[in-house]
Amino acid sequence: MHDDRLPEGQMDARRRQLLAGAAGAALMPWCASPARAASYEIEGVELPDTITAHGQKLVLNGAGVRKRGYYKADVTALYLPEKRTTAEPIYRLNGVRRIQLNILREFTSSTISRIFIADFKQAATPDEFKRLISVVGQIGAVYANVKRVVKGDVVNLDWVPGTGWMAFHNNKQLSIEGEPISAINNELAYQIYLRMYIGEAAPEELRNALLGLTRLPRAGEG
Repeated sequence: MHDDRLPEGQMDARRRQLLAGAAGAALMPWCASPARAASYEIEGVELPDTITAHGQKLVLNGAGVRKRGYYKADVTALYLPEKRTTAEPIYRLNGVRRIQLNILREFTSSTISRIFIADFKQAATPDEFKRLISVVGQIGAVYANVKRVVKGDVVNLDWVPGTGWMAFHNNKQLSIEGEPISAINNELAYQIYLRMYIGEAAPEELRNALLGLTRLPRAGEG
């Protein structure tokens, strides 16, 4: 009769191979590739759940589409050091705060300035607007340097403690032409700017979205 049994040395090697394979299979869930960072998508704009700005980690508090009349102007995103669902705590937060505008259509600098002044005036009290008229003029001068924005551009409006209100167009910091000012160190002005998006004068749908009260679609959904 033919003996199909392997020699003892080969049997031991086979057992070790089988045990190693079983151990590897058991460990596979723990050795899987790291998951991709969470992100969301609105109007084709992908928004990461977390970013780093000015050396500080920020989380996406909320995002939504801002409209101008019948047109979709931009996807607005609010990044904060910590999530908040009401406006007042956001005004009082320490640390960097960012409003990010992901542009959906073309605007000229004159249109940007006109829209900003109208919205700022609506969000401020008459006394605040009067006190900040020079600041409003500075911001208007900053926007005048943009010339135009087009679909796909990104504008970041940041509050950086100790530095002030800083503006970036496609990662390039904006400044006032002919002046050494690259930041406007007036927190009240930035808080009024925040009111334009999350205050009572802001469109309700956008305000609720930025306050995280509206579910954001995950990137790749639908």
